[in-house]
Amino acid sequence: MRAASILFTTVLLAGQSVLPVPRPAALPPGPPNPELGSVAPDGYTPAPQWPGQTRAPQPPTRSTYRIEPVAEGLNGAFAFHFLPDGRLIVSERPGRIKIVSTDGRVSDPIEGMPANLWAHGQGLFEVLPDRGFASNRTLFLSYTVLPDGAKPDSLPRYPGVLLVARATLSKDDRRLEHLQTLLDAEGTGGRIAQASDGSLFVTSSIPAGVGINSVDWPQPQQLDSDMGKVLRIRADGSIPDDNPFVQGSPKHEIYALGFRDMQGVAIEPGTGRLWTSEHGPRGGDEVNAVDKGKNYGFPVIGYGRDYNGKPINGDKTAQPGMEQPVYFWTPDIAPAGISFYDGTRFPEWRGDLFVAALAGKSLIRLVLKDGRVQYEERLLTELNARIRGVAQGPDGALYVLTDGNAGKILRLVPRT
Repeated sequence: MRAASILFTTVLLAGQSVLPVPRPAALPPGPPNPELGSVAPDGYTPAPQWPGQTRAPQPPTRSTYRIEPVAEGLNGAFAFHFLPDGRLIVSERPGRIKIVSTDGRVSDPIEGMPANLWAHGQGLFEVLPDRGFASNRTLFLSYTVLPDGAKPDSLPRYPGVLLVARATLSKDDRRLEHLQTLLDAEGTGGRIAQASDGSLFVTSSIPAGVGINSVDWPQPQQLDSDMGKVLRIRADGSIPDDNPFVQGSPKHEIYALGFRDMQGVAIEPGTGRLWTSEHGPRGGDEVNAVDKGKNYGFPVIGYGRDYNGKPINGDKTAQPGMEQPVYFWTPDIAPAGISFYDGTRFPEWRGDLFVAALAGKSLIRLVLKDGRVQYEERLLTELNARIRGVAQGPDGALYVLTDGNAGKILRLVPRT
């Protein structure tokens, strides 16, 4: 499958003519130009739609835990997942896959990576083991490539085009084999989660960052673009018959729309419902519970303002026919990976959603009841580290991934 030629993305506005929307121009080197905006908090505090949708109180009893080291020396790690034998498979944004043994040894990078992977734009995101990995050794990958015809020395910002692929891990764990592209998802980002029926949820975001304004990116509301969407495909790349837009849209893979920059996905135990974390611009970071065919609003509604300080669509935060986030943060925490906990080592955490926070430098515990947040608790603040990922381990402990060029995997266990 060829990468989309989207140095200019064509979108079709309802009832209007085709409108070409260019990707933003490259930003100059050095500190951000103040005229382009800032990520600094500005005192904007939008009103929630219900009590507890933001700034929920701390739980009456604070969590206690012990932190144990698992592995270190990771470089730009983005995500990690457990293999059936308890080892961890880790994706690093520059385009490396590594395996962490049960005693913490980090392998050399796996060979056979996609030759067209473009790490300077976004890079490698997920490397997700198939539910049947123990027998089929299948991995699902999401990563960016150059748009067709692009020249690396004259690229716009965030040039990468998101692809989803599958491959087989060789029996000696040293290389990828039988690489097959499943989907050209057009956008950036690229989290993957696998449902109990084997189908794949894929996130595809719009470019985001200082100098990139929401008004220039209407694609999350357009059904002829995969950008700003949750997508759903089968494990072989085909489209499920019950996807909501199989009729009436050229993009049959669309499952839900109206997202900006999704950075985490999790499937809720018991319900099978997909949850996502999402970066807002200046404020408005969100957690959403995603349902088939629903519209989550961006950029029509939201709880943040653009980096230049201007309101987005008149600061509108609600509109009929558009879904509300379960929870939002203003100012930003930069939410990354998310995970539900249903283990037995921390009985008081069962059913809670954990959110890794980059700018917030913490692991956030959201205590849920009937789909609403009752309490918010910030863990791991003692590390003063950007937290990139979180996952429950097969041993019932909670594992976290720190961000950056000296990344670590840590394990949270009960304090004895």
